[in-house]
Amino acid sequence: MIEDLNIKIKKKTPIERYKKSPSLLDLEKLHFAAKKIKHSSIEEKYLVHTLFTDRGANELTKSIIAYLQLKGHAAFRVNSTGIYDKRINAYRPSGARRGLSDINAVINGKSVSIEIKTGRDKMSPYQMKFRTEVEAAGGIYIVVRNFDDFLKQINEI
Repeated sequence: MIEDLNIKIKKKTPIERYKKSPSLLDLEKLHFAAKKIKHSSIEEKYLVHTLFTDRGANELTKSIIAYLQLKGHAAFRVNSTGIYDKRINAYRPSGARRGLSDINAVINGKSVSIEIKTGRDKMSPYQMKFRTEVEAAGGIYIVVRNFDDFLKQINEI
């Protein structure tokens, strides 16, 4: 019956399981240690462990900001997404300039703009223009693809 149709069934290649880098595990330990100090009146068993990954842009952004803040630096996420307006059934511009980096930080007195790119993401012409403006003004601009890449570039600053 089915054998007579001479159909070959392709097997899906298994997706490689995500393995968290040791640097992200260190970030989780550092974050939990800071949480224990901040909430010293609460028993440790009641504190929730925060998990960090670099699987997507949002997760990587969250991890980088947490790391920078734990190390005593100022770091802020830049939201340039428009706001959906039900009345006009469309997005209204946020007022933020196109091409702004995902994270703005001050590290050891230096202005650092951090652009997050994961997967096949590429920088837009607006982002490239913003990068040249930041660097021309004496700021530092880095493009980050994963957490280990971020640590390598930050340690060079």
